[in-house]
Amino acid sequence: MLRLAMTVAACTVIRCGSAFVGPDSVVPDAFAGTWRSVTPSFDFVRLTVFSSSGEPCGVAARLTFSGVAWEGNGRIAGDSLVLQMSAAGSTPPARTVVVHANDARTLRLQMRPESGAPLDLTFVRDD
Repeated sequence: MLRLAMTVAACTVIRCGSAFVGPDSVVPDAFAGTWRSVTPSFDFVRLTVFSSSGEPCGVAARLTFSGVAWEGNGRIAGDSLVLQMSAAGSTPPARTVVVHANDARTLRLQMRPESGAPLDLTFVRDD
């Protein structure tokens, strides 16, 4: 029985990396919640990060650009949240999004397309 428990634990750690956020875990406060963009010309962009037991490693997000939604899941990697996102309803991830917490109320987000220049946005908590 101990061998089975150790095998399950090892597989779980391998699946989600060293900064494990399991299905029953809570996304760290630095990232969780609803955020609004303060980047000029991107005033209507919203980011929501939440725990989701239906997603690998339990982290999910929704990024909305004036009515166009991107959804995805991700993992905590060091001091960053790394998300694989695609347009709502499409399956293959189209963008990698890396989120860094500057402080308790500010996030820096970089959306990296397959080709072309990345998009940099700054968010504040939407209270």
